[in-house]
Amino acid sequence: MTSGIDEFRQESIKKLAKISSEPLREYMELFSAATGLSKAYALTNIFEVNSEKIKNFRLLEEYIAQRCLGMPLPYITGTKGFWKKDFRVTTDTLIPRPETELLVELILSEHKRKNLKVLDLGTGSGAIGISIAEEMPDWTITATDMSLLALQTAKINSRGLKNINFVQCFWLNSIGASFDIIVSNPPYICRNDPHLENLSFEPRIALEGGEDGLSPAREIIRRAKINLVEKGHLYLEHGHNQRDDVVQILREHAFFKINSYQDLAGHDRVIRANS
Repeated sequence: MTSGIDEFRQESIKKLAKISSEPLREYMELFSAATGLSKAYALTNIFEVNSEKIKNFRLLEEYIAQRCLGMPLPYITGTKGFWKKDFRVTTDTLIPRPETELLVELILSEHKRKNLKVLDLGTGSGAIGISIAEEMPDWTITATDMSLLALQTAKINSRGLKNINFVQCFWLNSIGASFDIIVSNPPYICRNDPHLENLSFEPRIALEGGEDGLSPAREIIRRAKINLVEKGHLYLEHGHNQRDDVVQILREHAFFKINSYQDLAGHDRVIRANS
C-alpha cells in the first residue's frame, strides 16, 4: 500500500508541475489540508506515511484534481497567509495578495499616535483591517464590504479582537463617522482585461473596476473627504499602470501631499494622500 501512495504522490507532483512552479510545496499543503496533519509533519515525514495515516486519501485525490483544473490553492485549503497570520478564505472573498501587505506596512510605519480611527473599505477576508487591528490594539478599526458572505468570513478571521467592527455597505454609503485613515484595495481591473479569465474562480465583483478599472477609486475619492478628519490620510492600492490617473482624480478632489509607493516587484502599487 505504501508503494501505491508513493506512486500517487509522484504522479500528483508531476500533474501539479504543469500548473505550478512549486509542485512539491503545493502537494504538501493539499496533503495537510486533506489529512489534518500539520505541514511540518507532512514535510518531514513525506516518505514515511502509510495508509493508516491517510484516512482521507479520497479527499486528497479530490483536492489534487481541483487544483489541476485551475482552482487556486487557497480556495482548496481554505487559508492564505497574509502579514503575520493565516486568513480563512472562501470563494466569496478575494485571495489576499502579498503586494497588498504594502498598505499595512505603510500605515503602521507612518502612524504612531494612539486611538486612531481607521476605515477599511471592501475588506473581503478582513486581511488589511484585521492585520492593523492586531498590531495596534488601541486603534479602532471599522471594516466594510457589500458582501454579507465576505463579512461573515472576515468576522471569523477577527475572533479574539475587540477593536474591529464590521459594516455591510457600498463603499462610503451609510458611513457617518469621521476617520483618521481610510484604506482600501478596491477592484481595479478593466472590464475587458483578458486577465479576468485567469481569475475566474475569484468573485468578479472584487476584481473588476469598470470600463477603465477606476470606477471604485473614483467613488471612494469622491466621498472620502466627507469621512476623513482634517489632514486625514487616504491609502489606495491600484493597478501597476494606474498611478497617474489616480493622482489626477485625487487632485481634482483637492487632496494634497500625494505620494506613490512601489511594491517589491518594482510596480507602482499604492498611493497615499491627505484630505
